Amino acid sequence: MAGLGCAVRKGHGLHLAAMGMLVVLSCGMSVVAQSVTSGPVAGPVDPNQGNPCSIQWFEAHGWLMWLAFGVFFPIGILVSRYGQFYFRQWFYTHIALQVTGVIVSTVAAAIAIIKFPVVPLNNTHVKLGLAIMILIWLQPLLSIVRPKRGTASRPVWYVMHWLFGTTAVVLGWFNIFKGLDEYVQSWAGGERKAWYVIWGVQIAIMSFIYLFLDRLPHINMQSKDPRIVNPNIKYDIPVGQHDQNDRGYEIEVKTVYGNGSATNLTAESGQQN
Repeated sequence: MAGLGCAVRKGHGLHLAAMGMLVVLSCGMSVVAQSVTSGPVAGPVDPNQGNPCSIQWFEAHGWLMWLAFGVFFPIGILVSRYGQFYFRQWFYTHIALQVTGVIVSTVAAAIAIIKFPVVPLNNTHVKLGLAIMILIWLQPLLSIVRPKRGTASRPVWYVMHWLFGTTAVVLGWFNIFKGLDEYVQSWAGGERKAWYVIWGVQIAIMSFIYLFLDRLPHINMQSKDPRIVNPNIKYDIPVGQHDQNDRGYEIEVKTVYGNGSATNLTAESGQQN
């Protein structure tokens, strides 16, 4: 189980999450295609006519959910995954962002419960919303029982924390598409196809940033001598082939990481005088 926790920390799980993000994007694009072929929805001029819920409360619910799942939660995940390599206060920044996301999403859910008089439980958007809110509130409860690093239960806790959080965010992204469906079907004024496209583009951008930050250290390593990057691996390239001035000398190389730590490596030349 410890190996499983390490694998998650090293980023093996992020590719699955990214694939899930791309699936959500494709779902959004299919919705756009369906809306194009179906044509505009006919309805009364008054957007509130025929619907017991005020359109303003519906839009407030949607915008708050966008703030939670489109801003606070994704940035909090990025800070948790990569912030530790760049600034010391990453942990408290992660907590502040996630707590803000929990509060904002809870307010949005309260608006739906209080202001929407009819909430059918057989509705996909409603069922997903309930499941997502349960996952979201499990996270602060898990933080209370977080074991210390180095204990046997830490890997299990870490996997649960990562799995619940990632699942909630990915499902939240998909559920925003379903919420747009409800918005389009409940009020007149056209299909509002642009919102599907904008939300799909934002998901694509966030997915790209996540994957790019994962690959960034490997991109930076491409310009470095492989003998320095992996000094314990024997290479067939003769030492000094790329730099004739290093023959007969020992080269001290300092590898600096994003968190400010450094490792001194010494590479001996292949020819001694």
